[in-house]
Amino acid sequence: MTSFISDQDFTTPAHVRATADFQEREERRESSPAPFLAVVFLAAVWLVVSAVPIGYIGAARYDVFWSDAVVGIAVAIVTMVRLLRPTPALTWVTGGLAGWLLLAPLVLQYGWSGPTANDLIVGLVMLICTGLSASSS
Repeated sequence: MTSFISDQDFTTPAHVRATADFQEREERRESSPAPFLAVVFLAAVWLVVSAVPIGYIGAARYDVFWSDAVVGIAVAIVTMVRLLRPTPALTWVTGGLAGWLLLAPLVLQYGWSGPTANDLIVGLVMLICTGLSASSS
């Protein structure tokens, strides 16, 4: 039976309600994709910032710089939206952008260099964490 004022169940004892609420919160916390999405977000931030320590501009690789900057910003935005409102379609967007990071060294012909290793490592981290976040949600 609920009260018309608070919509709370007054027939169940308070300690039983508290235990049920706690168990429900624990179940939600165990299956939360948030830790994986946090790693994807941090990888996206690294992708944008990494142009300075790796030296894309010094090597005159503006195509690599802009590719990584645009992908990093897009993944960061999509990941923030996924954290606020979980949408299965956005998982595919993140996976596609991570796939581009894996293919970009071949398409843009980086050669074997620092930017290639960076894109492959960040792309794999994003792809793996995106898959894990999709399976946990």
